[in-house]
Amino acid sequence: MDPNSTTANVPIKLNDASIINNNSQPPNPQNVTSPPNYKLTIILIAIIVFAVILAFIFILLFAILKVHKKDKTITRVGNTNNRIPIILDVDEGGDDMIAYIVANNSKKYDILGITTVSGNYYVEDVGKIWLRFLEYMNYDNKVYLGENHPLVRHTEPLTFSHNYGFELPTTTKTLETKGGVDFLYETIKNSDKKITLFGLGPLTNIAKLIQRDSSIINNIEEIIIMGGAKEEGNVEQNPKAEWNIYMDAEAAEIVFNCGLTIKTFGQETKMDFDDAFYQKLLDMNTRSSLFTYYAAKGTFITWNDNWVYDPITVLYHLDNSIVDLNDYYVEVNTTNPDVNGTEYGSMYFYETNGNPKVNVKYSDKLHLDKCYEVFESYLKLY
Repeated sequence: MDPNSTTANVPIKLNDASIINNNSQPPNPQNVTSPPNYKLTIILIAIIVFAVILAFIFILLFAILKVHKKDKTITRVGNTNNRIPIILDVDEGGDDMIAYIVANNSKKYDILGITTVSGNYYVEDVGKIWLRFLEYMNYDNKVYLGENHPLVRHTEPLTFSHNYGFELPTTTKTLETKGGVDFLYETIKNSDKKITLFGLGPLTNIAKLIQRDSSIINNIEEIIIMGGAKEEGNVEQNPKAEWNIYMDAEAAEIVFNCGLTIKTFGQETKMDFDDAFYQKLLDMNTRSSLFTYYAAKGTFITWNDNWVYDPITVLYHLDNSIVDLNDYYVEVNTTNPDVNGTEYGSMYFYETNGNPKVNVKYSDKLHLDKCYEVFESYLKLY
């Protein structure tokens, strides 16, 4: 009975014969009011049981959130699964972004962050366009601004004008306040696993990292770069030089001699999209394939250059059958950096035969059909 009921409770007297019917049957339990003390006990037990259940639910939720937070924190250094921890050091190129797409879609990497470096544009402009790219792709990653000028030369980058084939969306994403080189150093130094670096632009950030602490290479698994040329480059001032190396030859020389064997994918290693492949990208109709289509078209508009380079670095890391690498000892010309027509930025390749020490594994042959096959397989995923 409801304890708040207005119905009066009539006490039962043991000597009151009126409660016994003619058949001397016991009273109907539904018509008998429970003793007040017994009902209060039941209410208290119910409250206690409810409180215990509620407490158990809160404890369970707290434990789940704590484990999730712990896993998320460790994942940032790649320790909760078999994913490979990587950092991408990039400039503003659309093919840098396509390389990121391949890495992200593969689900084989823990992308710890993106560091930007000045190439054609100011480093802050590079960072902002990367935020807009991440917005368009619905990716979530942190972007750190690296160096705005080469180690020695003082360059004046262009104001931002790269054409990506369509207008990337605006975004509320913000750049990180920590500097790119600081992020590289602290992340690599504190990681429980060795980290792989992809250098997809000039090598200024990575060189500054090595200059800060040369022992950092003990925490780096590999440095994989897009840069260099053996025969013919793409720089007006020095036709033998490739742009990423030319933009900071001093940085390239430091990286090539850091003590690691640098896997290097040069000017000769490229994908040249034809009409058939462009149509494949449209037919796939994924967000990744459509961005690749428009970014390649935009690159052609910007530079009159239809070649796509940077994704090959990641594609090789995922499937090393697509490129043949050979061992070389490489030197980079760093003389007369401000005089047009010099050899500044040229790379000199020496057959090693075990001596001198190998410092570069260079991409001598691209198996293009295999490369496209692997490339398509990752663009289809998202």
